[in-house]
Amino acid sequence: MNAKTRKIILYVILGIITVLWLIPILFIFVMSVTSPDSIAEIGYSLFPRELTFEAYTYLIKNPAQILDSYKISIIVTLTGTVAGLLITTGLAYAMSRKDFLASKTLNRYVTFALLFHGGLIPTYIVVTQWLHLGNTLWVLILTMLVSPWNVFLMRSFISGIPMELLEAAFIDGATEFQTYYKIVLPLAKAGLASVGLLIMFGYWNDWYQGMLYIDDMKLTPLPLLLYKIISNIQYVMQNAQYMNTANNFPTIGARMATCVISIAPMLAAFPFFQKYLAKGLTLGSVKG
Repeated sequence: MNAKTRKIILYVILGIITVLWLIPILFIFVMSVTSPDSIAEIGYSLFPRELTFEAYTYLIKNPAQILDSYKISIIVTLTGTVAGLLITTGLAYAMSRKDFLASKTLNRYVTFALLFHGGLIPTYIVVTQWLHLGNTLWVLILTMLVSPWNVFLMRSFISGIPMELLEAAFIDGATEFQTYYKIVLPLAKAGLASVGLLIMFGYWNDWYQGMLYIDDMKLTPLPLLLYKIISNIQYVMQNAQYMNTANNFPTIGARMATCVISIAPMLAAFPFFQKYLAKGLTLGSVKG
């Protein structure tokens, strides 16, 4: 088998994998616009007989609330990603420097934070009673600002940068901050992109922190709003007094539509980070 034939076979295999990866996403969108009667008649299908946008009409019945939630999620995601990436990278850089006296202490502290957690009740008391962050945007940002897993991932990547390169910068008169900003960060672009994308996904998909600490609808992030909508749909379907109205309601379509609304921005952002994510995770997993 020559090289050209092997390349063709590889492309065919990759094409099949790509199609298999896209089918679930396409299926979610198709089911979100499939009528309940079509689902009842032929079941789940990529080729429904009747289309309807009733699920989207229900979800955007209050467009102002949807837009407000989108705005909150965007602000929290962008702010949290930038701040989290700065702190994560700075902490990982300090942990990777073996000539830094507190490096071992920081490594032990982050390892302890990775293995143990304070618990829900103490955390809730600290956040609401001591820090008074309830019903603020800061509670959505600060409670997820740093992840020990992301710190170790970034440390593994930074550890792959030759120490001789940093020493050469110091000899040339560069300060610690200049070395970090002009040498370490540019060489860690793949790691920054991969960790940044993980942080971004975490902020965008989080609804749990909002459920715990947010009561004001004006500060409700998009995932929490969609969670409440789904809960309301389930409540209607489970109560017999509403069943006459609920029989024709696109319950499955509404659930799928919430998925489409929530994942659409991340699907648009993912292709720009994909190559860095793969490279960063691969390099970070084998270095250090």
